[in-house]
Amino acid sequence: MRESSTVLEGQIKNFVKSEAGNLAFMLEEPGGSLHYCFSPVKDVSLGISDEIIVYGSSQSANKIRVNYIINKTRNTENILIETKQSWTYSVSLIFSIIITILFVISLLFLLRIIPVSFIGTIDSIFNFVFALIMVITLLPVLIIMWVLTSAFRKKRSESEELAKRIKDVKKELGVSEPDTLNTSQKQAEVQNESISSGTAKFCAHCGERLPPEAKFCSKCGAKWD
Repeated sequence: MRESSTVLEGQIKNFVKSEAGNLAFMLEEPGGSLHYCFSPVKDVSLGISDEIIVYGSSQSANKIRVNYIINKTRNTENILIETKQSWTYSVSLIFSIIITILFVISLLFLLRIIPVSFIGTIDSIFNFVFALIMVITLLPVLIIMWVLTSAFRKKRSESEELAKRIKDVKKELGVSEPDTLNTSQKQAEVQNESISSGTAKFCAHCGERLPPEAKFCSKCGAKWD
């Protein structure tokens, strides 16, 4: 099924428990339409009733994979796309090149284009067998590595293209750089506020003030550890 990009604006109705452990919530548009929104990225500061703008991939009529969120209530933005494939592509490419060089050298030895002479006590038959074994061993590895490299390159290209599209969406929406805080900063603020207030607790997910005996956040439903 081909996915299409979509931009939605509305209010978070409630958070949904996901079997895969993803971030999942129901978004209600001004007209009352509900959309199931999800993302593998969990560290996002969201709360029930937050007014948000979502950019993502429509997987069905009411199912959206979220790539970018503007939280108008909290004046924050979050890009929810994975960009860690860049290093995997680089490592895979380097190994593929090394294995290719070894394969070519072994093949040249096998075809006797490059003469092989070890200490002088090993005859040409052994050299031929050794080169043959190297070629047979390296060939499947070479194919696998280049297939992986191609897959990682495609993944990186898709991630870069998605990041470019998100940048265009931000321009279309006229989004200025908001006062965004990453998860570690928000958690630090929550901990500092908790310490300064004595027995008060604050939800590490949405920042809601909680009573000392609370086990779950009354606003977003996150479990309090």
